[in-house]
Amino acid sequence: MIKELIIVRHGEAFNLKGEALTGGWTNSLLTEKGKKQAEAVGERLAGILKKRSFDFFCSDLERAWETAEIIGKFIHKEPLAFEELRELCNGNAANLSKKEAEKILLPFREPAWDWVPYPNAESWKMFNDRVFDFMDRINASSEERVVIVTHSGTAIAIISWWLELEEAFKRNISFDISLGSISRLRINESGEKTIRKLNDTSHLHKLPPDLPLFLR
Repeated sequence: MIKELIIVRHGEAFNLKGEALTGGWTNSLLTEKGKKQAEAVGERLAGILKKRSFDFFCSDLERAWETAEIIGKFIHKEPLAFEELRELCNGNAANLSKKEAEKILLPFREPAWDWVPYPNAESWKMFNDRVFDFMDRINASSEERVVIVTHSGTAIAIISWWLELEEAFKRNISFDISLGSISRLRINESGEKTIRKLNDTSHLHKLPPDLPLFLR
């Protein structure tokens, strides 16, 4: 049973730059800034984990996998990648620009929780069910301490799983999850599930600010 859960969002990736590609299952590598963010996360986690035993999982999409590989050099462990830890599936919109994706956007239908926005995509309900099923599975077989490198939507779903939120709450509650952030969840001495830190980015403050485009 998991007693401590550390959730990391991947670093900045190229799908957030240039043509502004859609997210979801779009595959995109880290920018140089994203790599630096991953290194800063690795340094922080090395101090948190020290010689403790833990499992190390990540999404198999490139931006999360690359982040996890960089972190792994600091914490001396190879990540295990899983498709179930991917972001919300955007189906046929994957790898398209946002403008291209607008052309295949399906008509909105209530309830939003069950709406599938693109052909072959997931609804939010399908997505949460997928993440919850995965977390149930690893909860039964993993170390007491688990590190997961994933995406913002997936991190939110994992936190909802941790807090055992009912569907009505999952539909209406969200959390800010920044690039390169660390969120720490644990079971306290009273056996209560807690959020020790949410969206911690203090380890990123030492990174230099973005350069103007003409200096990059």
